[in-house]
Amino acid sequence: MPRHSSRRRVRWSLVALGLVALLVLGWSGWSWLRDRMGERPGRAECAQGETNLKVAVTPSVEQPVREAANRWNTNRTVVAEHCVQVDVSSVESPAALAGLAGQWPTRELGDRPDAWLAESTLWTDRLSATDDALLASAPESIATSPVVLAAPEPAARLFGGPVGFRWGALPELTGDTTGWTRFGQPTWGRLTVAIPSPAASTASALAVQTALTGVAKQSPISQQSLARPPVAAALSALVAAQPADVPDSTRSALAKLGETADMITAPYSAVPALEVDLHRRNLAADGRPAARRPLFEVVAAGPGAVADFPYVTLGGGQADGARDAAADQFRRYLQEPAQQREFGRAGLRGTERAEKPPNSLGMTWGEIAPGFVPADRNTAQKIASTWDNAAEGGGIVTIMVDVSRTMGADGGDGRSRLDWVKAALDDYTDYTVSGSVGLWPFSHGLDKGKPYAVAVPTGPVANRRVQLHAAVAALKPAGATDFSESVAAGYRSAVQGYVPNRRNQLVVITDGGADGAMSLGQLKNSIRGLGDKAKPIRVDVIAIGRDANRADLRDLANSSGGTLAVLTDARGVVAALGQAVTAR
Repeated sequence: MPRHSSRRRVRWSLVALGLVALLVLGWSGWSWLRDRMGERPGRAECAQGETNLKVAVTPSVEQPVREAANRWNTNRTVVAEHCVQVDVSSVESPAALAGLAGQWPTRELGDRPDAWLAESTLWTDRLSATDDALLASAPESIATSPVVLAAPEPAARLFGGPVGFRWGALPELTGDTTGWTRFGQPTWGRLTVAIPSPAASTASALAVQTALTGVAKQSPISQQSLARPPVAAALSALVAAQPADVPDSTRSALAKLGETADMITAPYSAVPALEVDLHRRNLAADGRPAARRPLFEVVAAGPGAVADFPYVTLGGGQADGARDAAADQFRRYLQEPAQQREFGRAGLRGTERAEKPPNSLGMTWGEIAPGFVPADRNTAQKIASTWDNAAEGGGIVTIMVDVSRTMGADGGDGRSRLDWVKAALDDYTDYTVSGSVGLWPFSHGLDKGKPYAVAVPTGPVANRRVQLHAAVAALKPAGATDFSESVAAGYRSAVQGYVPNRRNQLVVITDGGADGAMSLGQLKNSIRGLGDKAKPIRVDVIAIGRDANRADLRDLANSSGGTLAVLTDARGVVAALGQAVTAR
């Protein structure tokens, strides 16, 4: 065979192989491009159009979440054939809770969010206690930040010295009028730690829990251990030792302490804070002017609390599968290593623990000893309620309890709704240390033709505990609800017995229904007529069961500045009652 013919066959074989290789590479390239376009699509992949995902985040984590959202938006991520644009808003957790549990203040905070990222499950627990349908997913942590003690440098050096600092010693240290003597500084006088209300501050709530677990030598702290004399005394001592004019928030307390010239003239000695918030304060990254002097981080010896920054998809609005899928995918995006490294650089503790902020003035980023377990939501709420009650001298609270026949229905775990309510009322009676409490049961024809009875007139709880427990024990389900006429009478009594400079409040516990001569509309008109701007009475409603007329009850509560808690069953009534009496 001629040599040139053989060469032609070889050339054609090489060409064919080349074509096959090009086809393989082309197919691989197209597959790679198609996959990449699924992650970073153009407009062609948005078959269902554009969708905005609104995410409300605590200011502590706003910066890295907003930067992550910018990267997500640049990539034009597609979820369920929607191009999803993430909009991040910064909302303080107490404001977010109040808005989500009631009427979201669109004018002040923008549109109601689809997902929420608070500092701690303390907040998502409180939201679920208000209405568990408001959470469309289980909370998942996207970062953490430990609770530390923030103090001026001279104090921080002593706390980190041979004597050291443990959270369990906090009640004793702050209760001792010569507290700084044990640290070798008698001229500094009393050692004071400013703890804003645990109902409003994540750091305060976790710091108080940690201190009490140290006293109880038990973690988590439980409702049973709170009743033990040493633990109850420690909680009372912490409240009693609070310095004058403690700011309303941890950030305000940090800012005030940062203006300290020396320890003798300082308004207080230290503040419990989340590590990330102390870091942001020292950088003046929290929206406040730079401090006169930086504050220094003290990581306590022994077990310490850590805020878990839970991300949740929110319910309670119109069902939207694409939105829920987008919220879940953005949560997973935040948990990816690239975003976690950015959280570390912002002062949080992500899974990529090696990352730390480049500028760490006053920070040690010390290791937190394990062993602390957060309290369950009922115990956490009880601590917050007890604290506020003791600190504020107690509110004027009249509790109205539906004792209609349906309250005898199953409320969970084999106990009736009313049994759960009675247990919550007994508990509240025991831990309410000050203020006034009254008890009014209501159902049709309960008392000589009236649908309500004054079982215990509203007055100082200190001399009514025995009477309250006896009245609670006597509650039995019977008859129809007759809600509106009863609440109108309770509201009228609250206005007549108004006490200035105290929280005056009507808490109504019911399983719904509005049978009786008066409608809910007429009740609202009655309250409007009885109302007095000089005597504000808030009405907080706890509704048990899904058959509760939620919209009407929410409207009633909102019209008085109160809240509505909707519970699937009665097991959540303990937390809901505690939330009602501490809501701000």
